Amino acid sequence: MPRERTQLNINIDPALLLKLKSEAIKQGKTLTDFVVEQLKDSATTVSDENLEQRLLRIEALMGIDHKWPDEDNNIGTIFTEEGANNYGEVAKQEFESIVKKRGVTLQVGLQEVSKCLQKYPYSNPELVFQILLGTHQLTALEMTIAYRNGSCAMRSALNDWSNEPLEKLNQAFLNAVRKESLA
Repeated sequence: MPRERTQLNINIDPALLLKLKSEAIKQGKTLTDFVVEQLKDSATTVSDENLEQRLLRIEALMGIDHKWPDEDNNIGTIFTEEGANNYGEVAKQEFESIVKKRGVTLQVGLQEVSKCLQKYPYSNPELVFQILLGTHQLTALEMTIAYRNGSCAMRSALNDWSNEPLEKLNQAFLNAVRKESLA
């Protein structure tokens, strides 16, 4: 039984359309077949892995063996102090920006984020609230412990709550990584 097809009309940059047509011709396909194939391929390569899971997978592939962070010294932390501090500050700025966009109070924003945090084990809401309110500076050890528990619940909850990609926060997370831990 043939599959039913439907039409999709989109507005696309003319230069991109030209590139798509050119690639389709090079591969001996119609534009429709080429675009459908590209969409199918991209849908199968997209992963549900979060940023932390991808970093753990990369570390495992590289054979990086970690010592668990020591409370007294930061042995085993995979984030720099400066990077962790900056990550916390970016999280605070993103939170404040979303609160402003939504036209809600900080308290309402915290309540909404709290609901999102409930989905994540080891989320430590009190610490997250202190960071988002600017009353606590995130440390490399705290960030490493959150990462080792599976994900940064703060970043995940902010992402869920805002329904935005939060690229600045993702970049701050990556920039916080201690480079020598990947070498």
